[in-house]
Amino acid sequence: MKGFNTKTISYVVMVALLSILLTACGGNNTANQQATDTPVTTSETSATATDEPAVQETEAAAREAFVVTDQVGNTVNIPGTVQKVYAPGLEDYLVTLGVTPVAQWSTGERPQQYLQDTLSGVKEISFANGVPSPESVVDLEPELIIFPTAFYAQNGVYENYSQIAPTYVFKNALGNVVEATETIAKLLGLEDKATEAIAAYNTKLEATKAQLASVSAGKKAIYINANARAIFLVGNFHYGGYVLSELGFAQSALVEGEMSADISLEMLSDLDADYIFINDNDGLGDAFLADIKASPLWKALPAVQAGKVFEVDGDHWRSSGLIAYQKTMDDIVAFLLP
Repeated sequence: MKGFNTKTISYVVMVALLSILLTACGGNNTANQQATDTPVTTSETSATATDEPAVQETEAAAREAFVVTDQVGNTVNIPGTVQKVYAPGLEDYLVTLGVTPVAQWSTGERPQQYLQDTLSGVKEISFANGVPSPESVVDLEPELIIFPTAFYAQNGVYENYSQIAPTYVFKNALGNVVEATETIAKLLGLEDKATEAIAAYNTKLEATKAQLASVSAGKKAIYINANARAIFLVGNFHYGGYVLSELGFAQSALVEGEMSADISLEMLSDLDADYIFINDNDGLGDAFLADIKASPLWKALPAVQAGKVFEVDGDHWRSSGLIAYQKTMDDIVAFLLP
């Protein structure tokens, strides 16, 4: 990541950064991305964890196999009926479509908490030491593998995993979540479910935006994520930063046009935001935040003096997907319109 003074993050570096951020979400900070290994059970409503995935008897059941080119140029043979999906980092998207994965990503200590109402009991696969070996996935017998970023196509990972099952790779599914939801739905034959979910999301987005209009007009908001490595501003391309932008808040100039930017004590005085939302990654960022908050520059910020700094909880702020974003919307309303 970069400092505030040097806005030079290349797309390739940021793809890897998204992998790091996602792994950090659960409390482990490696250079590899969070993922979900998960059997897929599709159902008319959001599925719950079961030992044996069931085939959804909808439009997906009668499809014929077809061929697609993924976003990094691989030719992928998609089975007509997919019962088991391994989709690292894409649990939110699967649950949105009523799909229960065969396994879910974990820090080694716990999976994504905001999805456990649906995924409790689903097998957890640890990413504490990076991307699991292909051997750890073979026994899951996936029929389709979906990777969320081009990061997974590097260093032989794609070649190894594609020997297990057809493997589709996004350039970056964590950016445009609506488009990614539509793409995954097409791969699984669940286009109708995607249409319904996206319509519901857009309805909620517009209603929430209108609800917040009185406090967002002409105001800037920033989302700060802290972990054991650093504290950084999150831009409007993903995570909580994306949601704030969608709800009508302007960005701080320090992160405008960037996916993220490191915070340094020297640059605090340039933090131009009317509202500040801080997520300390389950306490991992406590040490960094203590230093920041002790600084006279921090205490002099207008948002701090106005009492407009909010400490947010929950890994949905550090996640991408329609479920995560709607939960984040609810939090923002609760903070700004108590």
